[in-house]
Amino acid sequence: MISTEDKKGEDEEEGEEDEDDDDGEGGGGDDEVLDMPPAWSPKLYVNKEKFAELCPKGEKTVFYKKCKVEFFSDCKQVDGLVKRITIYEDYKKLIVKEVRSQYKFRRDKLILRRRLPYQFKTIEHYESSEKNNYWKKLIQVDDRYRKIYFYHHRNKDGLIYREEKIGNKTFERYKGREDKLIYSSVTYDWDKAVDTGLNQYIEDRTYGKQLFINKMAQKYELDPKKDPENQIKKTVFNINKGFNYIYHHYKEGQIFKKPVEINRQDLISQGKKNDNEADNVKDNNDESKKQQFYDMINKME
Repeated sequence: MISTEDKKGEDEEEGEEDEDDDDGEGGGGDDEVLDMPPAWSPKLYVNKEKFAELCPKGEKTVFYKKCKVEFFSDCKQVDGLVKRITIYEDYKKLIVKEVRSQYKFRRDKLILRRRLPYQFKTIEHYESSEKNNYWKKLIQVDDRYRKIYFYHHRNKDGLIYREEKIGNKTFERYKGREDKLIYSSVTYDWDKAVDTGLNQYIEDRTYGKQLFINKMAQKYELDPKKDPENQIKKTVFNINKGFNYIYHHYKEGQIFKKPVEINRQDLISQGKKNDNEADNVKDNNDESKKQQFYDMINKME
């Protein structure tokens, strides 16, 4: 049997040994601990006035005589809006003359939008990007027209400008194409009935309506490496009158050349005839020049 006094003695001896060990390990406790070396860069300092000019709470509004400016932090707004300037016509700020909105970090690369409410006009500016087909600038007046400017390094089809006159006409301008096409247009009739079987209509996506095509035109620039007389300058497909007109470039010193007039019914029948005889034709040299010319016009149309 071990008495309680013996147990107490053993515990005291163990406690003394632990104290001795602690004293041995902590012998260097009086030594100074080395600090981390200071940073090489200068101490950061934030000016209170400069900080207040930003958006500490995510947005800020400043008023002027006929203007209101709103600032927003980056990525705070869902549409990427970072700044909006509202210009008023009067000092009471009741009549809005123009609203300018600046954006950042948008997928469509929109950076600036100007809205003139009393003119029903919208102007948009874009950064160069393949996602938005290299749009550069958009000018739109509601229910009147829409103009789109493209960056010139758009190598897909060479399109640099497109204008849509609502309910009347659409035309495009090109640059740097291999086929030398520089202009194409489509004129349509808003009120005329459309026969879907003839394939002489265009879909208006804005209003979801089928419009009858009156006329189509194409223009080509001159290739200096080829004979001007054999190069087409302009083609006009007048569906309303039923005739096609082919204009050629002039040779040096020539001031006028009568255009080639083709009946559309002859052109359509020739195209169907060539389709039916395509299996029997073994060599393109066997076709006449007229048939080849008609085939080329059909492809252009």
